[in-house]
Amino acid sequence: MKYYLGAVCVLMGAWLVYQALAHRRAVIGARERAAARNQEPKMHRHLDGMRLALAPLYVMSILLTGIVLAGIWFVVDRERVFSVLDILGFLLALGAYAFWMSMRIQYSPIGLESKQTE
Repeated sequence: MKYYLGAVCVLMGAWLVYQALAHRRAVIGARERAAARNQEPKMHRHLDGMRLALAPLYVMSILLTGIVLAGIWFVVDRERVFSVLDILGFLLALGAYAFWMSMRIQYSPIGLESKQTE
């Protein structure tokens, strides 16, 4: 039972990285199609500025939370309940989630055709 959480977290992290790269590909394709039709995407200036300004804070808070939880595991548990694979899988899943979120923030489908970017 010790290694199941780590294995699930590794699989979830790999799936999140795949989804982030697929989203990035879809948004870049939608931007190219919009540029080919000479359509300018409708951008909301205030939302775009807020999106770009808050993105690093959001990603840093996710990563800091993971580091703190791993430190608490090292001090309190030390492989009684969770193994090293579980903690590394958890950190991988958090890192993959931060990567997924940064891709979703950086490559926003706002103003593009939503059918082809989802």
